[in-house]
Amino acid sequence: MNRDLEALLKLWDEFIQTPKGLQAEDAFARYQKRLEAAAENANVSQDTINRAVQRYHARWVRANLPPGFPKQLGFE
Repeated sequence: MNRDLEALLKLWDEFIQTPKGLQAEDAFARYQKRLEAAAENANVSQDTINRAVQRYHARWVRANLPPGFPKQLGFE
């Protein structure tokens, strides 16, 4: 997987799991900063990369589940 995309997925995951407040704002700021850098490096719009992150996040989470967890999680 592309390093930038994986980093963005990790940051997005951190953001959505962070309780609302200052920590969530910091997590989102880190995500936005990395998103800007990835968009500039890939010469793609931030919106396109953000949609890709949103679309593949659930799949990425399932792929990274520890052994023993059902991989069908979320498909029921």
